[in-house]
Amino acid sequence: MKRRPPRKAARGTSSTRTPRLPESVQTLAIERIAAGGDGVARADGMAVFVPRTAPGDVAQVAYVSHARHGRGRVLQILTPSAHRVEPPCVHYERDRCGGCQLQHLDADTQQQARRQIVQDTLRRIGRREILLPSLDTGDAWGYRSRLTLTLRRSGNRWMGGLHAHDDPSRVFALETCLIAHPALVSAWGSIRSVLRQGVVSLPTVGEGRAAADSLRLSLRLEGDANEGDAPVTNERGVQVVIEGGSGWPQQAEWTEAVQRADDRVRGVWWTPAPTGSSDTDTRRDHTGPVADYLPQAREALAFAQVNAGIASRLRERVFTAVQQFSPKRVLDGYAGTGLLSERLARAGVPVVAVEADAAGAESAVARLAQAGDAGSRSRVVCDLMERAVASLDVATDVVVLNPPRRGVHADVTSWLEAPAQRHVRGVVYVSCDPATLARDLARLPSWRVERVECFDMFPQTAHVETVCVLHRESA
Repeated sequence: MKRRPPRKAARGTSSTRTPRLPESVQTLAIERIAAGGDGVARADGMAVFVPRTAPGDVAQVAYVSHARHGRGRVLQILTPSAHRVEPPCVHYERDRCGGCQLQHLDADTQQQARRQIVQDTLRRIGRREILLPSLDTGDAWGYRSRLTLTLRRSGNRWMGGLHAHDDPSRVFALETCLIAHPALVSAWGSIRSVLRQGVVSLPTVGEGRAAADSLRLSLRLEGDANEGDAPVTNERGVQVVIEGGSGWPQQAEWTEAVQRADDRVRGVWWTPAPTGSSDTDTRRDHTGPVADYLPQAREALAFAQVNAGIASRLRERVFTAVQQFSPKRVLDGYAGTGLLSERLARAGVPVVAVEADAAGAESAVARLAQAGDAGSRSRVVCDLMERAVASLDVATDVVVLNPPRRGVHADVTSWLEAPAQRHVRGVVYVSCDPATLARDLARLPSWRVERVECFDMFPQTAHVETVCVLHRESA
């Protein structure tokens, strides 16, 4: 093993800069893919995580040792794995794009890795032994209905792109994105041309603060991307959301320039940076008539899955899992715009839908209003799930949990464990992060995992969506 000394500081740099930690250099064999997408090797009994490697690679790796693991970088691939492929996206290797982690792996290896990530994480964190879960797959490219970029200012012009996987502070200029829907990529090309001209200004950002010299731009496919498979066509409309800045005097002019450059852009919305007030509901403006764009804007600004085809199949699986309990009343936690709540109500099952986002809750109310008698016996609670369960005044026997990446609040799992909730017979947990799912399962010792199924919502990445069905253990 070779050990490299820390690099000397460049002349004129501050003596307070944190020195680079010494690296060890060793030839390592990559064994598997870990959560997050890094390859895992062993060096002197320690796990070393190495990005952009494949199971079966033998590589010369420079790594830094931490308390219980190492972080490495490839110096040279000595023996490439049979599972390696040439990444098709120009940005993956050239710009070290962090949007994808697994483009260098063939499809079968990627899918196997995502299944094993779920199995290993539930064992390691949740102390739950499960069989290797199934994986429902779909299109590997062009599936994303939303593309979010960072805009960085350079003088009077703006550049937009994604972050490098090994340097989160660096943003490279994005030309294309092969996992995004073609309509989004085409619209972004038109917006890039407007940005390059630098004639019309974006929102005003603070001076003298590097972090304030950036905005977020989100391109979202128009229409209800939650309603099923979206055809891969270039004709879909696009909504544009700009986030950040303190004022936008030329909002109307910028919108006109973008829509003139690309008629796919149906609307441009702006969410200013928070002002520090206690009001958490930030203002959203639109340059056109609000009446024309409000329905689309609500869909654009509310949460929606980025992969419509797989999301449709996942929702079908969740509905079936809930119905198998023959529920009398369902608590639909983190209900979003109320798609599941509406379907259950139409099937004759009353629902209490809980959603903290006001726009999502408003959509859920409208859906339930059209769902017949069970809809009239259902209701929507616009609040955080942990607060809603504390004041729940009706009995529910099945609970659906579909939380954000951070998982559910500890108060929710405590509520499910409480003796007063013994009438709850089943939980259907939809997770986008195996680690937080495993943590929450560890908080639910009274519940048995009946089955775990994975859905390939994010091909080319290490992310995976999971449906976990829980039964209460017999007393």
